[in-house]
Formats: sequence, C-alpha cells, structure tokens
Amino acid sequence: MEDFSIIYQKESIEFVTVAKEYLAFMEAAKNMSNNEFIDTSVKLLPLLYLKGVMIPTIEDYNEDFVEKFVDESTWSFIQQAAAAKLGEDDEYVQIQDISVVNSMDYLNVGLSELFADLYQEMGDLIGAYRTAQEEIMQAALFYCKQNFSAYWGIRGLILMQNIHKIKFNTVEDLQD
Repeated sequence: MEDFSIIYQKESIEFVTVAKEYLAFMEAAKNMSNNEFIDTSVKLLPLLYLKGVMIPTIEDYNEDFVEKFVDESTWSFIQQAAAAKLGEDDEYVQIQDISVVNSMDYLNVGLSELFADLYQEMGDLIGAYRTAQEEIMQAALFYCKQNFSAYWGIRGLILMQNIHKIKFNTVEDLQD
C-alpha cells in the first residue's frame, strides 16, 4: 500500500495554498488595475518561489496517474490578460532552459508568457488536488517539484527580477 502522507504534509499544503492564490490572482487579473497587478505580483511571486523550494521530495509515485488540467486556450487567456496588464512592459527576456538542446542557447520569452507558464504549472497541480484522488495528487506534486528545478523556478525568478524593475522603475539592467 502506497504512503500518501507527503501530499498532506505542512509544506505541501502551504505550497498548494499559495498555488491556488496564484491561480485566483491570474484569473482576476483582467479586472485589476495595472498597478494592482504589479503590486500583487511583487508580493505573490516570491512567496510562490519560497513555497516551491520547500515542496517535500517524493520518492514514490505512479506515472499512470499524471494528468494535465490547463489547456492551450486557458494558457492563452492568462497570457493575454498578463500582456494587457503589463502593456509596453511586456518585454522579451532570455531564459537558459534545460529543455534547449545546446545549453549555450537561450529562449526569448515574453513576461506575459512567464506568467502563463507559472499558471499552467500551478493549474495542473491544483486540478490534481481538486480530484481528491491521492495517486493523482502525489504524481502532480512530484512533477511540480521536479519542474520547479528544471522549468518554472527559473521562470519565476526572472519574472520577479523584471517585475521588480517595473515596480520600482530601476533603469539599470539587473542581469549580469
């Protein structure tokens, strides 16, 4: 019998709570002022990252229970909402991604796309938790933790850096 206690650990529940708040924030973005969007982003993104670092390591999960809940049209809706709030600040940034074949290559990604990428990761996790099926929840938490180190963690950091520049109008380039 599998042990599903990890999905109910304090760190897991805290992460799921912040992930759910991020989803609600992004879904309500179109009804916010641009300043409110930036202000909330400056506060919520670091918390999401912090709680992502603290997701417990899962040793055992069943690949048969991996499900995706965020489709392309939802991703596009979130990306467009973020783009509308960012306006001319929706700049393209370079991301060095492990999915790129040559580690010296970079992807050019808009900030609004980074918001949508985070939404997709959190949406898949929260969708899994909403099923209340422990196997699905555990597989989703495993992949969210794995994707944190390989995918969405760096996107969150780059997004935080750029949102900081927007919020505080820093003119110097913060990248090395």
